[in-house]
Amino acid sequence: MNSLFRRLREYPCAPPADGGPGSPSGAAPLGVQPTLEIAGEQRIPSPTDEQIRAAVGSLDACTTYAFLILDRDARHSMEISGDAREGFEVEHYDGVSGRRYRGVGDFGAEQIITLLIAYRNNAAGWPALAQWEEVDE
Repeated sequence: MNSLFRRLREYPCAPPADGGPGSPSGAAPLGVQPTLEIAGEQRIPSPTDEQIRAAVGSLDACTTYAFLILDRDARHSMEISGDAREGFEVEHYDGVSGRRYRGVGDFGAEQIITLLIAYRNNAAGWPALAQWEEVDE
């Protein structure tokens, strides 16, 4: 098991939401809902862990446009492309800095699910779940 996958497996899927220790820092303001877009055809407001898992599992690069976009808020998004058979690629946009980053390497389905859940929750340390390189646009 590579070190990235080991780190992903050890990462809690959903941090406490009660504002106590372990709660996401810098969470989106109240009233802002993350939205998951599946292949440009379906939008799911406030996706659950199960909906994220199902969306990742539904991607098939041979038969559909195989991409997901998770908008955490108006300024932050994560984009996934690929499928479980061929592997996934991931990018995220940081609207505060105006920069786009790409995950280095291919990712498996479980890695993507864990990363999307951590990103949705704005969990402290989610960027450490992958190695990122800035994308020149």
